[in-house]
Amino acid sequence: MIMNNNHPTYKRQRFLLSFIQQIDDSVSSTDLQKLVFLHTMKENSDFYEFLPYKFGAYSFQLAEDVDILCKDGYLSVKNMRVSTADEYLQESLFDFGIDLERGDNLIRKAYRAYPYYTINSEMIPRLFYGEEAESFIVERQKYNQSIQTLFTIGYEGKRIEAFINILIHNGIKLLCDVRKNPLSRKFGFSKNKLEHITATVGIKYVNIPDLGIETDKRNSLETSEDYENLFNAYEKTLPNLVLYLERVYLLLRSNVRIALMCYEKDADLCHRHVVRDYIKNVYEVRSEDL
Repeated sequence: MIMNNNHPTYKRQRFLLSFIQQIDDSVSSTDLQKLVFLHTMKENSDFYEFLPYKFGAYSFQLAEDVDILCKDGYLSVKNMRVSTADEYLQESLFDFGIDLERGDNLIRKAYRAYPYYTINSEMIPRLFYGEEAESFIVERQKYNQSIQTLFTIGYEGKRIEAFINILIHNGIKLLCDVRKNPLSRKFGFSKNKLEHITATVGIKYVNIPDLGIETDKRNSLETSEDYENLFNAYEKTLPNLVLYLERVYLLLRSNVRIALMCYEKDADLCHRHVVRDYIKNVYEVRSEDL
């Protein structure tokens, strides 16, 4: 059933709908991901971002938008192929130069042009041979880092794919979520979805809510003094949190490179910096804010 408005709500969804309209035939989900990816890279488009998935470049937001557009009646999926719904006939809002390759040829083209996005691919042994296959293995090894480091990261202002790419580029093996309530209206950052997405790129996920701060204690923060008072009060509770702090250190020891995660972009405006400083000083470990 078509919605009353002429076009989807979000501009990126209108872009995606127009993109699919201009494909001569229905398209597989894998091909659609690669076609939008190549367009994005060529045109420096900002509608979607991608991460290195088991089939190469992949956008979880794009996949979510396809599902939404299908539910709202703009798209149709038949035999695992996506096309514009028969009932939806609108003049395209955009004009694209869409690659003609499909299937393995399209994947090879994307892999050769942007090898970073192949580092988690399961398809290389089937698609490439000899020195070319070896070159992708070399690419993967660039992101293996062994210096023990406790990172911190906030997802404020980041899309899920960009967030995950930062973790990958820093060789992070485990994401330690220190939110009291690991839920978010921002796509990809609620606990279950985040755990699923990190697993697809080989990063473990752990939530330690006991290290979080209650939401009501953050709602009235306005001045730098408010933040300072909150973090001073939180620091005074650390003796009661030793078991959870020790758990963070043990996770660091076993995984070598982990990241403490919360919302705020600036670590100094987030309680994670208090956790970071405790672990850093008590256990004498290297730390870095991303």
